[in-house]
Order: sequence, then C-alpha cells, then structure tokens
Amino acid sequence: MWKDAKTLIEEIEHRKNRGNTLEHFKNYMESIGNPHKDIKAIHIAGTNGKGSTTNYIRSILQSAGYKTGSFTSPYIITHRDRIRINDIYISEEKFVEIAQQYYDGWMKWDLSMFEIDMAIACIWFKEQQVDVAVFETGLGGRLDFTNILTPMVSVITNIGMDHMELLGDTYEKIAEEKAGIIKEGIDVITAERKEECLHVFFQHAKNMKSTCICTEEVIPVWKDKHLYFNYKGYKDIALSTKAKYQCSNAALALETIFYLHEHKKLHVTQEQIRKGLYEAVWIGRFEVLREEPLFIIDGAHNSHGINALCNSLKGIQDIQVIFSVLKDKNFEEMLQQLETITKDITVCPFMNARALDIHILENRPHITVKDSYEIAIQEALKKEKPIVVTGSLYFISEVRKWIYDTGLLNKEKSNRINYL
Repeated sequence: MWKDAKTLIEEIEHRKNRGNTLEHFKNYMESIGNPHKDIKAIHIAGTNGKGSTTNYIRSILQSAGYKTGSFTSPYIITHRDRIRINDIYISEEKFVEIAQQYYDGWMKWDLSMFEIDMAIACIWFKEQQVDVAVFETGLGGRLDFTNILTPMVSVITNIGMDHMELLGDTYEKIAEEKAGIIKEGIDVITAERKEECLHVFFQHAKNMKSTCICTEEVIPVWKDKHLYFNYKGYKDIALSTKAKYQCSNAALALETIFYLHEHKKLHVTQEQIRKGLYEAVWIGRFEVLREEPLFIIDGAHNSHGINALCNSLKGIQDIQVIFSVLKDKNFEEMLQQLETITKDITVCPFMNARALDIHILENRPHITVKDSYEIAIQEALKKEKPIVVTGSLYFISEVRKWIYDTGLLNKEKSNRINYL
C-alpha cells in the first residue's frame, strides 16, 4: 500500500480536520473497541509546559519500573516521536502494521492526522500492555481529541494567551477550554497562579464533584553547576537542565506523582522520584547543543514561553538570538521580551506554510533580517558569543535537524541526548 513508512506518514500529515467533532472521534474509537478505556491514563492540558511535565512524569514512572506510554505534540525529530513507550518511539514497522489494519476505517471516518495519531497511540499502548500512559492535549482541552480519556487524574500546567482565535481572547475564556478536561469525580492538579484562571478551575471541579489541587511555589537555585529546588518535604531536588522554568514543570509532575501514590494508584519511592527527575531530558526545551560558547535551542512559541526563556537567560552576556515564528503568534510582544535581554536579534524564515513573513520586520530597531537560518547561524558562530535559537517548535525542529545532519557543531562538546 505504501512503499515505506515515510510515504505513509507524509500522507497522514496532509490529513486536515474537516470539521470532525469530539463525538465523531468517540464514535470511531467505539467502532474499534475503545482501546483507550483499557489504559490507565494521566491527561495533561495547558498553554506551556505540557510536554516537559509529561516527560518528567514519564521519567519518574519509568525509573519506578512502570512501562509508561506518552503521547505528545508536535514532533521534534520524527513524526513517530509523538508516540513512545519508555521514551522509545513507535517503530516504523509497527506504525505501518497498525495502519494496514486500520487504514480503511480512517478513510471511512475521514479522520485527521491528530485523530489517527491518537488512535495509533491507544492501539499500541493497549497492545503493549503499558502500566500507565501520559497524554498531552493538542489544542485546548474541551474539544481536543485526547478528551475521550477517563484518566486517573487530570493536570493543567498554566494558562497563557495563545491560540486566541480558537480558544478565546481572555485568560478566563482560555481557562474554560482547558478546564474542559476535568471529568466527574476525577481530581485536577494545576501549577496556574492567576486568580481569574483558578476561579474557573475550582468552579469546574466543584461542578464535577472533584477537587482542584494547586502546586506550591518553587524557587530555582543554581549551585555547583546544577539546578535545584525544594518541594514540600523534598530538599535539593536536582534537575539536569539549565532552564529555571523547568522547576515549575517538575514540581507539577512531582505533585501528580504524590497524588497517585497517596491514592494508591501507583507506588513510587523518593529515590525513584529524584532519579526520574534528574534523568529526564526533553529535547528542544532549553537544549544545550554546545557549552562553550553556549548554543541553546528552545521551543518557546508564545509570549508566555518567551518570558520564561528570558528569565532563564538572565545573567548571560552578549546573547545572539536567532528567531522565527508562526504568523498567528503575538510576535511583537515576543520580540519586545527578547529585546530586554539582547539587542542582537536575527529573524529568518523556515519551511512552514504558517510561518511569518519576516520582511514585515525589516525596519524594526535591533532586528536583522536574513533570508535563511543557515546563513544566520553560520554568521553568529563566527562571533563566538552565546547563541539562542527560538520562536517556534517547528522552527527549532528544522534547525536542529540541519545542525546534526551537517555536523555543524562539535558533537563531542554538545550536550545532546537521545538523538536518533
């Protein structure tokens, strides 16, 4: 049917959602036996930090010996990295095998790419008898195709102003959409701090006869070349990242594990928690490709993410930023935030139909426009100053692949992990 997995994936990636509803997808999943209902799930929504929180939870559970599935988006290296068990991508052979069995149904039900990926994840996780699976929403929550799940617990990372044309133009409206993952009798855990958002979460939880649990504030501490934070009775929890914003995501993962342990859903020791948090690596998020001079790629893709990135970069001098972004993002605010840490910002295009036309920024102070990121990066490297590539997960994915395909950086000095 397909000459290889690449051809199949290209076909799937071109399948857009032509108006399918969540109910439509529920009916499809029922037609194949509701594999998701046999999976112990954790469901995660939020504007930023979903992937990182998913990965911290996965790493902790894996360190405790649990066979753990994870479903995330978008991909960074290959389409298949959205669907993993114990951090190993679904193989090309298995991806094609499942497609051969279910493809006719996908066409009959006219499923979109995201629906197909969600179905494949559930089919594979059930087949492999995972102990637990962590699912990240694609967009919003209430109408997201992951919302077929009845999880052990729901998690909402935070609320920021993103995808406003679909989710609403206020924090409260966006919070309403994210709170749509809260199910009757199933508790929700959040790291959100804004009162207007918490009011929405608590009201939804009350209506659903569930409890909303908030994480405690954490203070990142950098010492002995490591990032630490304290959480409840746990002192000096170490992370292997340099990104201070990851402490909040790690604390949310920790609170989720505490909850599942206390409710006897899972059993995890303190040693396993510490090991899992430290060993967790999430590519494309404050990923250090070279230590000296520093070269970082970060998938901050909205103003909330850029603000967190800038906070983590404070204290680093002479930063060169290479930036690209999707046209539906608040790029003006993102650039204003970047200008608080550097006046050396280069904007360049990348291969995406939704990418911003960079030439509208040509007359902006502190902005240099280059016709390719390859040129921008090569020129930046000659200055021997810190480089940060950011603005879009799609952009940094493309840049990351180019860097490793060309061998541009000295791999012995890079900090990359799990590049396959």
